[in-house]
Amino acid sequence: MLASACVYHGAMALNDWADRAEDARVRPSRTIPSGAIPARAALVLAAALLASGPLLALAVAPRCGLVLGAVAACAALYDLAGRGPWLGPLLLASCRAGNLGVGLAYASTLRSWNPWLGLAPLAYGLYVFFVSRLARLEDLDPARYETGAVRPARWLVASGVALLGVGAVATFLAYLPLDPARPSSSGHGARALFLAGVGAFGLFHGAWKLSGRAWRAGDVQRLAGMALRRLLVASAALASGTTTLAGLAVALAILCGYPLSFALRKVFPPT
Repeated sequence: MLASACVYHGAMALNDWADRAEDARVRPSRTIPSGAIPARAALVLAAALLASGPLLALAVAPRCGLVLGAVAACAALYDLAGRGPWLGPLLLASCRAGNLGVGLAYASTLRSWNPWLGLAPLAYGLYVFFVSRLARLEDLDPARYETGAVRPARWLVASGVALLGVGAVATFLAYLPLDPARPSSSGHGARALFLAGVGAFGLFHGAWKLSGRAWRAGDVQRLAGMALRRLLVASAALASGTTTLAGLAVALAILCGYPLSFALRKVFPPT
């Protein structure tokens, strides 16, 4: 977890460093343009954290270091050169999927690996991809919303379908006997699909409420924030799909963060 946090915050620092010129023009109060932190210090911190994360993971297990190293590379590429309309979301999805893959890589050192487990980061990454495509529309020219040239609803609906996919994958894995010493689920795995369904319903409802009028940038920000908060729901669905008491406890702990993330939307934009 420490290694993952290093990569995440290193990428955040590198993102601010890469955006320093643009921020100086449109948001001069931000940390680097305002002079609160020198640009060189931010770059050194970013490089140190991005390098420390994979090294820490390598100390846990070589395969963990390799996976997190790939995540760090994708994050750095996104910050420096990967902001395209399709490449950007793809890199963000790869980072999130790879971060989940680090945990699976560690688990594979404790017991035999089952290829079906790879569905979990794929489904999770697909959800992140669609949410990222939606969030990108927040910064478009407002006139494009009025003309109907922008159609955010399709990405919101796609995000809801992908969230259902995460729940379906978690349920499928729950019924799959991944551990020879433990039988497959006796029915508790369906709670993962139920949890994902509750989260997806909110996304579908949001798209339906705006189906009769043109979207605005504020609508995109609000609903993209809702979709981002549902990353917690997706993670909780995967955890609860393990059908163990420990998995259920982890899922509940993750969901406890939802009210906090909901309250924080008033402090800074969720996107």
